[in-house]
Amino acid sequence: MLLQANPANRASELALQIYEQVLLRVRGDSLIRQAVQRVGSELFIQGHRIDLTAFDRVLVCGAGKASVSMGQGILEILGDHCHGGLVVTKEGHAGPLPGVAVLEAGHPVPNEASLQAGERMLEFADATNETDLVIFLLSGGASSVLESQEEGISLADAIDTNQVLLASGQDIHSINAVRSQLSRLKAGGLARAFAPATVICLVLSDVVGNDLRTIGSAPFLAVTREPELPFELFSALPESVQRQLRYPRLTKSQPLVQHFVIGSVSLAIHEAGDAARALSLTPLPYSDPLQGEARYMAKRVIKEASIQLHRHEEPVCLIFGGETTVTLKGTGMGGRCQEMAAAASLQLGKLANTCFLAAGTDGTDGPTLAAGGIVDPHSCQRSSQKGFSIRDALRNNDTFRYLEACDGLLITGPTGSNVNDLVLVVRA
Repeated sequence: MLLQANPANRASELALQIYEQVLLRVRGDSLIRQAVQRVGSELFIQGHRIDLTAFDRVLVCGAGKASVSMGQGILEILGDHCHGGLVVTKEGHAGPLPGVAVLEAGHPVPNEASLQAGERMLEFADATNETDLVIFLLSGGASSVLESQEEGISLADAIDTNQVLLASGQDIHSINAVRSQLSRLKAGGLARAFAPATVICLVLSDVVGNDLRTIGSAPFLAVTREPELPFELFSALPESVQRQLRYPRLTKSQPLVQHFVIGSVSLAIHEAGDAARALSLTPLPYSDPLQGEARYMAKRVIKEASIQLHRHEEPVCLIFGGETTVTLKGTGMGGRCQEMAAAASLQLGKLANTCFLAAGTDGTDGPTLAAGGIVDPHSCQRSSQKGFSIRDALRNNDTFRYLEACDGLLITGPTGSNVNDLVLVVRA
């Protein structure tokens, strides 16, 4: 990971240091090492004991944006106890996993490689038996990179559905409820495919509240939740998808799969607090998650920041976590974190010596190369000098180009993590 940004004041420099420290501390391999230990032939996962000698093979599989870094952590622990595996991640997020096959596929919209990866995983699962232990590494992004459609649902239908849902402002719970109805792998599909092998699922949560029914569309958990979509959104979906949602498949029984959540946004908030304290800032963490329309959440954060900055004379860092949404109405380019940062820049003018940072812990924000954005009280002025209006940018959802104009883009590349988004307001 190489953090790229252009801090315009001391507050921005501090915010970037905090963000970078958080990314290092919530990497998948680091969290695996904290949650899993091996003593001889015994594996301990958050205190749960597994006798590796009870199995003929120990296999490592996974899917999601952080699955490779998680795989690196578990392989380091297992050593020669690993007998192979298969991991699927987002394009550009692959890395070395000795003895384990690594595939890349599309995100946030599935592509042909996603279908090929889904078939490979089903073939791999079919070759396991009751004497195998499968350690499955699940992180956000699994819904897209690993796919096998229900009969009658084409790849084009799946792509159209994902694009409509992602532009609608629906939260991840609603989106994954739809995805689950269209897939052979989701909502417990992989659990049935791997039976009768023993499966342990290690989860890096990118979902507020760590709802296992939503993370990665629950490949190892039977889900009975039916999608609840507004009529106009339902009507915008392909006919084959509408038909599948009207007559959903019956929930099938599945073997029990133990899940262990090894990291989430609450950990990111905690680590941000520690990092802020180490920089002589007073941390002010908020447990209420950021959810809802990104630009409105930015206004709420700035309002709270204004209150706290009047209460505290010393340097402070307000810390928020969660995952907002964007209802696309324009034709520009951006993401939910960039939308938050751009909207916040409108409100920062009266808060001297401050900055606002909003960025994903996975290094990606929407269909852009940015992880998010960082703005200060003079961001709007710098942008307008280059001919970019913040109001026009928000009207057209063109926040990437706005932040580019005011030197507010934050770029990391793949981080090896995925525990929601982090928002910081720092006063130096």
